[in-house]
Amino acid sequence: MIGLLLMISYGISAQTLMPKWISYPEVDSTSQIWFRQTYINNQRPELANISITTTGQIELCVNGYNVSTDTRLPFRTYSENDEPIRMTFNVTRFLRPDSNTIAVWYSPSYPHVQSQQISLNYYGAMSDGEQFSYNANDDWLCRKANISLTTDGEEEFISPSNDAVWNSSEYEPACWISAKLQYKDKTSSISDYASFYNSRRVTRIIRPECQRIGRDSIVYCFNPAFQGYVRITLRGAKKGEKLDIGGLKYTCNGDLDEQAYRKFTDKYCDYIIICGDKKFRRSQIQSVEGIEINTYFHANWLY
Repeated sequence: MIGLLLMISYGISAQTLMPKWISYPEVDSTSQIWFRQTYINNQRPELANISITTTGQIELCVNGYNVSTDTRLPFRTYSENDEPIRMTFNVTRFLRPDSNTIAVWYSPSYPHVQSQQISLNYYGAMSDGEQFSYNANDDWLCRKANISLTTDGEEEFISPSNDAVWNSSEYEPACWISAKLQYKDKTSSISDYASFYNSRRVTRIIRPECQRIGRDSIVYCFNPAFQGYVRITLRGAKKGEKLDIGGLKYTCNGDLDEQAYRKFTDKYCDYIIICGDKKFRRSQIQSVEGIEINTYFHANWLY
């Protein structure tokens, strides 16, 4: 079994040396993009990998499941770095026998306007030994995500409506458009994160120790301070209500419960100030959690 996938990987590796890139049709430096494609099959693949190259940061999902326990992939020493980086994941355990949906959440490396956003190769073998290989192309669908970067290094989060399902088979196709194939004669050199590389993961959840209330704001303090982001759970917020959560701009959708958090940015957190418009009430905040993120050395045993 191991030998079979090794042969498959070797046979397909030539295709991934020159990536076929796709992007949102009109690229810019701040929009985060959802990409997706569903592959139909009459049996569950015996073995399968996804090799993905990106110039930004991604979350990769198969059938609604995040394939990695890490966060903000791939690791970049500074957020402006748009060097193409390739990562490969064994996704066999996430597959189904009838259809398989692959979805990617992409965030650009601001301030670059980068038309080479993602390149993806989904490959493997069926139980009878038949090999398959699919490259992401203009058959893939895409749309702008509900979170975007801002020019001051923050993020803006618009709480999604029910039609904004991006990573599973249940979605509203009318809201999606075809991805654009990017034809380029030359591609920058690619760093291949194969088996061992630096990555980041959530290491603990921290509750704030104290709070101070002002006329139009609430301050939550964290001791000890940490690197990461803050996740807020709201209940009973009004549709269209706007909050500022330590620099994160958040627009509520009016659901009974909703969560606000950063997706691809983090910062040093020792305290956080939450303020809102005239609809905001302190009672809407149900919980405040500090999500600590640390860098570690990742061992990826692909096979």
